[in-house]
Amino acid sequence: MSNFIDQVRIRVRSGDGGNGIVAWRREKYEPLGGPAGGNGGRGGHVYLEADPDMATLIDFRYRSQFQAQNGERGGPKGMHGAHGQDLVIRVPPGTVVRDITSNRVIADLVEPGQRALLAEGGRGGRGNAQLATPTRRAPAYCEPGEPGIERELELELKLIADVGIVGMPNAGKSTLLAAMTRAHPKIADYPFTTLEPNLGVVKTPDGGGYVLADIPGLIRGASQGAGLGDKFLRHIERTRLLIHLADISADFVDAITTVNQELHLYDERLDRLPQIVVLNKSDLVTDEARDKALDEVRRLLKRPGRRPAAATDVLAVSAATRQGLPALEKALLGKLSQLRDRPALPIVEPDSGAVEHRDEGFVVMRRKNVFTVAGDRIERLVSVTDLRNPESLHHLYQVLRSMGVVEALLGQGAQPGCEVVIGRTSFIFGDELL
Repeated sequence: MSNFIDQVRIRVRSGDGGNGIVAWRREKYEPLGGPAGGNGGRGGHVYLEADPDMATLIDFRYRSQFQAQNGERGGPKGMHGAHGQDLVIRVPPGTVVRDITSNRVIADLVEPGQRALLAEGGRGGRGNAQLATPTRRAPAYCEPGEPGIERELELELKLIADVGIVGMPNAGKSTLLAAMTRAHPKIADYPFTTLEPNLGVVKTPDGGGYVLADIPGLIRGASQGAGLGDKFLRHIERTRLLIHLADISADFVDAITTVNQELHLYDERLDRLPQIVVLNKSDLVTDEARDKALDEVRRLLKRPGRRPAAATDVLAVSAATRQGLPALEKALLGKLSQLRDRPALPIVEPDSGAVEHRDEGFVVMRRKNVFTVAGDRIERLVSVTDLRNPESLHHLYQVLRSMGVVEALLGQGAQPGCEVVIGRTSFIFGDELL
């Protein structure tokens, strides 16, 4: 089983806000007392953070549910509840986060340490001490904490590499990666040897280096899911430069044309990625056949309307014998120095308002003359209401009316005398709700 996982689904939920409470001052020398119920604490937020020590999403294969800590309820004597602890989920740099319900991109985590807010914790409810007003000095009610946000998300990893190697199966991409770096990809003489992308670092004379990625082989129809290419084409988006590798001993013209076509069909922006076309396995042909092949590729690249326009350099190498590799490395360094200021990553801006969205809705269901109101916030509101206190009940009715619950009940045909069920509590729909 492969350890390289680049696409997963997870479910996250931020913490619920703590409930406020109803409490009263009872000190010996305070005969008039007064409200002293504290506020509930905020629920914990859920964040996603890019961790440079991670290279795959395999950890999410074994855990896909994440819950931040709830806020604590308020206390007497005006004591506020503690905030819930925030939850930080770590992912590899290059991870794109998409909300499955809305299909909106929330974040594109590129730089190590970059953080995105996935779900905001619920606000804590106010206690009766904060709800007191000059005209209502002793409220006998409080507010529930706001529920947290639950989201189903898709995480998609797009490898971050300076140079990507693309080509048909058996073009020798893994062999070239091994020859230029210290990477050790699995290599064998059959199609689709590479079942996952491989990364390696090419050392440069100045002591630096750049990251080289071997992308699994593409075939005709890869952009529509044929073979393995559709699964890995996303990784090409992150590169600054492509090495387009073709087997000089095979039909390299058709291979080059096919791969360029599949790149275009997957995403037209890939046409703008600079390419160095490299004919591999030159040790299998004569010098004359090699020069003839290079001329044929150059003519192909000069054809009107050919794709991509950024492909200019054409080289011949033998990854197996290292013939021609110094010239390729020199060409790569020259291209990368020219592209130093070009963003290697197509940054995806989060949709405005994507994180701030809150589901405060409710549903009214009718069965004969019984009306059930379902909704997290409404049920929590009822659960912290003292139903034996007329003032507390009045506050509840005011909130239900402001939320549109009463209007929804009337729209479903509710009349005085009908039963209304919210959570575990049953009411009789009467004039006080109208």
